[in-house]
Amino acid sequence: MQTIKLKSKDNAYIAEILPSRGASCISLCHTPSGMQILRTPKSEDTYVTDNAFLYGTPVLLFPNRITHGRFTFCGREYQLPINEPQTDCFIHGALHETRMETQKVGEDFAVFAYHATKEAPYLGCFPHAFFLTLRYDLGAAGMRQTLSVTSESDSTMPMGLAYHTTFRLPFMPGGDIRNVRLSLPVGDEFERDMRDFSMTWNLVRDKDFASKLAKGEICPAENVISRHFRRPAGAEMRLTDLASGHGIFYRADDKFKFWMLYNGDNKDLLCLEPQTWMNNGVNAPEKMGDTGVLGILPGQTMTFVTEMGAF
Repeated sequence: MQTIKLKSKDNAYIAEILPSRGASCISLCHTPSGMQILRTPKSEDTYVTDNAFLYGTPVLLFPNRITHGRFTFCGREYQLPINEPQTDCFIHGALHETRMETQKVGEDFAVFAYHATKEAPYLGCFPHAFFLTLRYDLGAAGMRQTLSVTSESDSTMPMGLAYHTTFRLPFMPGGDIRNVRLSLPVGDEFERDMRDFSMTWNLVRDKDFASKLAKGEICPAENVISRHFRRPAGAEMRLTDLASGHGIFYRADDKFKFWMLYNGDNKDLLCLEPQTWMNNGVNAPEKMGDTGVLGILPGQTMTFVTEMGAF
């Protein structure tokens, strides 16, 4: 794989970015502990033979599913491609599999860009031109991802963003997945029809799992997880290895109002997706309250920040 390697000035963190896959960070190592934070593909062919979303930090533009690929925003009707035909949904977009231009690279930072124009629209049909940059910075505290979108459209552009961030389990050298505990503050959990993963627009009444998450009592490897939550302001994830006391933190700015938590019964990974809008939020009924759907005005730039590292 032709990756770009970054290293923090104190040598505490080493990262690898893959421009050909939406500039996803596919490896992040904390050198003092030997911790491998992200699940890393063995080769670029892995994306073809396996689930491409289960490695690194794929950028989702737009988050999760949109039923029938259709929605209305600011009085305008949108039809996005159906790329999950079994559920008749649009899912995750295409930026995660699109080559991004490498703009700048330093020892501890890199900047990548994608430009959607009227002549070459995003998804082949999205009717808004925009310029997107994704910057990585490595420092003593870990890695920061800063994604900025500038609208070049003449009308308000709907905006939703997520990362399908996939953590490696166990993340410590010689670690045991049974020693990993997950701590994650969550708000309301949203019920989904697990036959096609569509939203029922009801809340989950059972609060036991959420309570255990808040207390750091969940062992991911001992649970089949596919859950969607509202994210409390300022909330961050912590994964802890009980044997060593080392752990991983993951945080996002407060534009990310939802968490999607997933492992699909895989023992060697945990996905935590910070999402700006809720699943199918562009079609949500009023009773759901704040769905996180954003609008970027013509000429406006909107910026999103996430951070991860070791503790």
